[in-house]
Amino acid sequence: MRSPIPAAAVLLAATLALAGCSLGGGAEKPSGDSTGTVQEATAPKIDAPAATGQTISGDGYSYVVPEGWGVPEQSVPGFDPDSLAADLQDADGFTDNVNVVKSPVGVVDADRVESAGVKELDAAGASEVTVNDRVTIAGSESAHLTALMTAGGATYAIEQYYVSTADQTYIVTFSFNDTVASAERTALAESVLVTWRWA
Repeated sequence: MRSPIPAAAVLLAATLALAGCSLGGGAEKPSGDSTGTVQEATAPKIDAPAATGQTISGDGYSYVVPEGWGVPEQSVPGFDPDSLAADLQDADGFTDNVNVVKSPVGVVDADRVESAGVKELDAAGASEVTVNDRVTIAGSESAHLTALMTAGGATYAIEQYYVSTADQTYIVTFSFNDTVASAERTALAESVLVTWRWA
């Protein structure tokens, strides 16, 4: 019986690279409202059918994952995300998953992500790194990067978003088997992100 954890472990390079210190410094702290969310997001809000599975909670936020997704029973050695969920029924050789990591430098604005973040992914060995249109998630304007990564003999695609309060950015990384079409990856990610709530 295949465990979701070994496949999930290959997402680490991209997640940890983009959480690195090069994204810090020079990023201006956005102003926040009384709820702590970032104001003046001009990107369009995500308009997608909401996921209807389990609610996953992290430090100050929650989101809903698709049916059949949940928190894996095993942890990933050497990886301590703020939250992690995976497709527990995935049978295509790679366990699709989502993890959330708190930026170690606090807030990282979208401009910084779209410049330094691309360089970080390139340095981590990613290919086909793409800066996509920004979206607004729970009042926060988020950069959206995609890339292909290879680790442990597996090639996988990531969809990465950056959701912020006035003082913290959360790096949300969805990882998929590289056979999953771009439109399908985005649709699943957006079905989760539209459910994002601040605690």
